[in-house]
Amino acid sequence: MYEEFYGLKEKPFNLTPDPRFFFLSENHRGAFEHLLYGIKEREGFILITGEVGAGKTTLCRALLNKIESQSTDSALILNPMFSGQELLQCILSDFGISSGGTTKKELLDELNRFLLNQQGANRSSILIIDEAQNLPLPVLEEIRILSNLETEKEKLLQIILMGQVELKEKLSLPRLRQLNQRISIRYHLQPLGKEEVPRYIHHRLTVAGSSGDIHFTPGALREIYNYSRGIPRLINLASDRALLGGYAEQSREIQRQTVMKGLKSLEGEEAPRPGGIFKRRLALGLVGLLVFVLGGLFAMFFLDSDLIPLRKDRSSPASPSAEAKSTQEKGQGNSFYTIQIGSYKTEAEALEVAERVKSTGYPLFLARAGAADGGSGHRLYLGRFAQKTEAEEVERTFKRVEGFSQVQVVLTSTQLSKKAAP
Repeated sequence: MYEEFYGLKEKPFNLTPDPRFFFLSENHRGAFEHLLYGIKEREGFILITGEVGAGKTTLCRALLNKIESQSTDSALILNPMFSGQELLQCILSDFGISSGGTTKKELLDELNRFLLNQQGANRSSILIIDEAQNLPLPVLEEIRILSNLETEKEKLLQIILMGQVELKEKLSLPRLRQLNQRISIRYHLQPLGKEEVPRYIHHRLTVAGSSGDIHFTPGALREIYNYSRGIPRLINLASDRALLGGYAEQSREIQRQTVMKGLKSLEGEEAPRPGGIFKRRLALGLVGLLVFVLGGLFAMFFLDSDLIPLRKDRSSPASPSAEAKSTQEKGQGNSFYTIQIGSYKTEAEALEVAERVKSTGYPLFLARAGAADGGSGHRLYLGRFAQKTEAEEVERTFKRVEGFSQVQVVLTSTQLSKKAAP
């Protein structure tokens, strides 16, 4: 609604991944060059990760625009929430292969024939899977098998996996070590630097048709960076609301206050009113209480079904009984090995970490500290292992992931998975 006022041909800060608006920050340029190098050298697997909103999908589109004029055919999977066979069907469809296969073997044979024909015509074939952190572990294993489609000299199919940071953690699991070892090029997309945010905004305004008469003051740019921390999607949200505010004020100069009002509208807030601070604090207090009350229900119903809080008077699994200690090297009887992920002051903190690690596929347990441990705090455990060596292998994997250097293997009772909170 503000395009005519600013003299723009289109909205400059849409959230759609339009490659025309792709901004080559230093970090995005690095990711782009790694992708082009991997494609040129016919590497088997390439991994690109980044935070939510970092621009991975836009990078995908820009890459496809770059290579479409070359001797390359590509398949782009944007929603990988499929079974192995469904994913194969999507890949064939995106490559333009008319498939009559009904079994997984028939689909693989059709894909292999297509790739061999491509190779004979001196054309490359690239599969890009966006949001790959959502791929189930069995499907990731099947994607590894796709890389076995090769000749004696080169891969017939190059596979680019793009996803959030959880994808790196998932690939570190022992179960996926064969796939992880095949990834030859890796790159992590960082947010834009503070000095790059003004250039990013100017770039998008220019592409949208600005003649240069829209000005964001230093204070406005500072507020946008503080809100977004350099994440392009959040920069777009803040800048769009700022332009809307400037339109309401009939001003082409975007002030700090205009940005602040726009950010409050994003959060569903109104401008502060006299006496409104007490009401806001009261509302925040009620929200905090609601989160605390619903925490246990969230653990029971929305996380893995094995994540069950214990009774308050139960000792923490980190302090096993004498009977449990006697079987620590055997892992037998009523005990099993598990991995203590961490100890947290509040249940909400523990549940936040649980959300991060539940995609590994291992069962999760949440325990309240017992009297022997001071009676306060919450501890999060992952996995149920009969053998200590198996638990230690997963422990070593987690210690290589940022933020999990303090994990440790402990022995606990099977009652951990049976006793629920009252």
